[in-house]
Amino acid sequence: MHGTVFVLSIGVVLETGIYGYMPQDFVMKVAGSDNPFAVPAAAVLDIPLYIRAETVIPIGVALMGKEMSLGAVIALVIGDAGMAIPEISMLASIFKKKLVAMIVAVIFLTAVVSGYLFNVLL
Repeated sequence: MHGTVFVLSIGVVLETGIYGYMPQDFVMKVAGSDNPFAVPAAAVLDIPLYIRAETVIPIGVALMGKEMSLGAVIALVIGDAGMAIPEISMLASIFKKKLVAMIVAVIFLTAVVSGYLFNVLL
């Protein structure tokens, strides 16, 4: 319980920082609805980051407040689940590189397709 509260607190602090200090023009340029590459960019952006599931929701809310497209947020959330460097490292220690590459490709494609579907349907 205490660990979850701590992680959620980190998410809220990051949300506050993003919402208060990240320039809206930057978010609009990189991941706004006008950029056709916003969804794959958000999915790739997640690879060097390690965002826990508890913190990605408030971060996503803050990014949507900065006009990030819903599809890009969805791609970020899905990509967070399995494409971060720690996950890839753990999988690489268990499986062959070809299988790890296939897993990452499937997660990336799922994130991108889901993101574009959310943009089209909503």
